Amino acid sequence: MIVVAIIVVIAIMASRRASAKRLEAQHAKAEELRADARQTELAAREREAQAAQARADAATAAAEAEQAKARAAQAGIEAERASATIGEHSSDAERLRAEQAEKLRKADELDPQVRTERADARQGDARHADADGDGIRDDREGDVTQGYVPAPRRSAGDVPAARDGVPGDPDAVRAAREQRPPA
Repeated sequence: MIVVAIIVVIAIMASRRASAKRLEAQHAKAEELRADARQTELAAREREAQAAQARADAATAAAEAEQAKARAAQAGIEAERASATIGEHSSDAERLRAEQAEKLRKADELDPQVRTERADARQGDARHADADGDGIRDDREGDVTQGYVPAPRRSAGDVPAARDGVPGDPDAVRAAREQRPPA
């Protein structure tokens, strides 16, 4: 009986050791599962972050597209506004050219050394005669040309073109005069 008791004690001890090893193996397996769960959680959070970044990128792209549409609409409005003023600018330019031509015509009428078409038409008129044919009126009393330097004759090439390509722009004429050195 002692042998049976020793065998039972040995069996119980072996059973406890196997049980302890089994519990230890189960604990190790549980730790592995927990580590794997942590890795899976990190991967899931990384995927969620990527999805959130993709949503933010899509929202940014949509906002940029809306801004581009708004800029295009604003540019269209500006283009319409500019085209609406073209006629106004053209009529202003024509009016200013006519005013300039009238002033030049008046200056030519006053200038004794400028031959005008009207003066050419009145060549028979004694008051405006050019006796010596030098293009200067000889009917004035005294020497009216003493110390007088006539203005240079104007040609289309003397008047610079405007920024829009229209010749005779008053701003361009003024700028050209300011750039020329005094004679």
